[in-house]
Amino acid sequence: MLVKRLMDEKILVIFCDDKRLPTAKLLPFYGRHDSSLQLTKQLQWTKQAKGSVWTEIIAQKIQNQSCFLQTQNFHEKAKALLNLYDELEVFDPTNREGHAARIYFQTLFGNKFTRESSTAINASLDYGYTLLMSLFAREIVKNGCMTQFGLKHANQFNDFNRASDLMEPFRPLVDQIVFAYREKEFPVIKRRLFDLFLVKYTYGKKEMFLTNIVADYTNKVIKGLNNEWKGVPQFRI
Repeated sequence: MLVKRLMDEKILVIFCDDKRLPTAKLLPFYGRHDSSLQLTKQLQWTKQAKGSVWTEIIAQKIQNQSCFLQTQNFHEKAKALLNLYDELEVFDPTNREGHAARIYFQTLFGNKFTRESSTAINASLDYGYTLLMSLFAREIVKNGCMTQFGLKHANQFNDFNRASDLMEPFRPLVDQIVFAYREKEFPVIKRRLFDLFLVKYTYGKKEMFLTNIVADYTNKVIKGLNNEWKGVPQFRI
């Protein structure tokens, strides 16, 4: 009965493993009364529209990464990311996003840092990104869409490809916290990551909580793909 009530109220439930790392999410199948109509619209999104929206989302991420490096006085590296941003093409065939990520993470955490290593920093990044992805997955379902079909992400083993696409500009919010506590152990950083939900961020000339920003951002991106709203909302750190 408790789980049913949580689903009735559209409350996101996250399950963790014995190391307190998120391993699963519980979401309702249908987020609105006209889910079939919205799913039909989603399946009709054109490759051109998806490419345009995805590329703008990635552009925002690279700009936010550059901005964060700038605040930490990594001015040359921040400029290098902006150069990659200027070279970004639709669907990023030259992997400017990947090059930017390598410069960005190695600038923050050292030249030997990789996202594949088993470290407290990577565990913390993964934890924070999972929190973000969970927020976006909930809003995608509330808007009547399937989370499996992404704009570019197409991993057949990832049920949250769509959320993985939309969350990209928001990743630096997690990075900021992990960088600030990079000398601490994972349990300490994990607790600090919940600050994401306690502070307000600037969005559309307003100060808003992250959950409200994600709801508006997701809704407008989907409306844009449905030709019901023009452009992609902007999120800047």
